[in-house]
Amino acid sequence: MIEDELIVLWQSSPKHEQIKFEKSRLMLEVQSSLDRFDKAVNRRDYIEIGAAIFVAIPLFAYQIYHQSNYVAKLGALWIVMYCFYVIYKLLVAKKSKPEESDSYINYLKQSKTYLERQRNLLENIIYWYILPSLPGVVIMVTGMLELYRKSWQEIIGIKHLWILSLLIVVTTISAYVINKRAVKRQINPRIKKLDELIHLMENE
Repeated sequence: MIEDELIVLWQSSPKHEQIKFEKSRLMLEVQSSLDRFDKAVNRRDYIEIGAAIFVAIPLFAYQIYHQSNYVAKLGALWIVMYCFYVIYKLLVAKKSKPEESDSYINYLKQSKTYLERQRNLLENIIYWYILPSLPGVVIMVTGMLELYRKSWQEIIGIKHLWILSLLIVVTTISAYVINKRAVKRQINPRIKKLDELIHLMENE
């Protein structure tokens, strides 16, 4: 009932008031959509950074200390440095997050910049996330294979290494596909909505 009355009131209002009402409604939609997206980005960053700091870095730092093969040590060191690089990339992408602004249009433009930076991050995931990790994995596996060649009784260990390598490949391919889908379904529609609203405000 109240909603019907608001619609009637809106329809009976002067044209400029209708436009103002429409802008307010669109702004609420945009802000709500951006809040949901930002929460998803925060969850992703917490998982990625948490896994790097509390799992990957300590694990491979231990391998640097524990492994007797210097090639394996080098591979482990590469992976540790790669983890710090991933953390850096995620934190830099967050710097463009929109803040309180003195006007709607500035907020919208900041939001668009933030979304575009996140889109670039995901679209180029193969270059900063997938490919940089592979040399470290290959070097470390090569070094550990050299150790296992000393005894045929340790062939099970070799199988485990290849299973681990396959798991890493599957994980990276899955990450690539998932992030490409996120760009198409989550980011691009939001950027399009922002463009429409910016156009509406600039052509008032």
